[in-house]
Amino acid sequence: MRVPLKETALPARAGERDHLAPERPDLSNGALIRLVIGLCIALIVYLLLKPLLPEDFHRPGSPVLQSAAILGSVLLLSPFAFALGKRTGLSLVPNRLYVVHVMASTVGMFFVAIHAVADLQGPPLFMLVCLVLLIVTGVVGRVRLSAPMAATFGSKSAAFSPVPPRVKDEIRDIIRRKEALLQRLDPQAREALFSVTPGHWLRAPGLSLAYQRLALREAKLTGLRASVPPVQAYWRLFHIVFAWAFLIALVAHVVVVTFMPQYVAGGSEIYWWRLGGR
Repeated sequence: MRVPLKETALPARAGERDHLAPERPDLSNGALIRLVIGLCIALIVYLLLKPLLPEDFHRPGSPVLQSAAILGSVLLLSPFAFALGKRTGLSLVPNRLYVVHVMASTVGMFFVAIHAVADLQGPPLFMLVCLVLLIVTGVVGRVRLSAPMAATFGSKSAAFSPVPPRVKDEIRDIIRRKEALLQRLDPQAREALFSVTPGHWLRAPGLSLAYQRLALREAKLTGLRASVPPVQAYWRLFHIVFAWAFLIALVAHVVVVTFMPQYVAGGSEIYWWRLGGR
């Protein structure tokens, strides 16, 4: 069956394209791997030199390491800005945010790690594990899975294979209900291309939840995840889970250390900057 071509505007002249289209920076797989290797080498060198460094580098709450932790934590918040800009459409060039996300996260991980290794137990150890898992899932997703995922979008996977009539009828019903919800949630959007963004959750949380539940049910019926290898289906989910686990642990750690220093000190000296206790 022939598919009719959509009407398209005449292509802009080269000068016009350069003027209108923002630059789209990218980070190659090789550059990403070199950044990770560089981070590992920097941490190894730091650990080797640590015994020779002043006392401030052996106390996690010292002005030096507490400042490093604050700076690193701020830098590690960049992935959430990347996700927000990408999902809300606030950024015209999501690639630029991705590059900032990777670079800032790499530097932030170094500063947070040198703070954590000064007293590697409890929350710092958990956050460090989350950071390692974030690196692993991020690198695997970009280096190993970007090509298979691109191929999946251009192929006829099992998700588009014939399904039993009962399941087909249920999918049709779900699509009709999604289209009806979309008229109230985002009338200009197309059901086939739409996904719920943070802006929709803020404006209409009830409608967004109802739509998301239908989308998840549809994905289950069509077997979207089952049509690709498990690592391709779940790496992004794990990456997001580790990111949120790190963020929750970070916020909890900052609150406890800042406002409940006596609990953290356990009777020993409270030598770090805080807002509670003496």
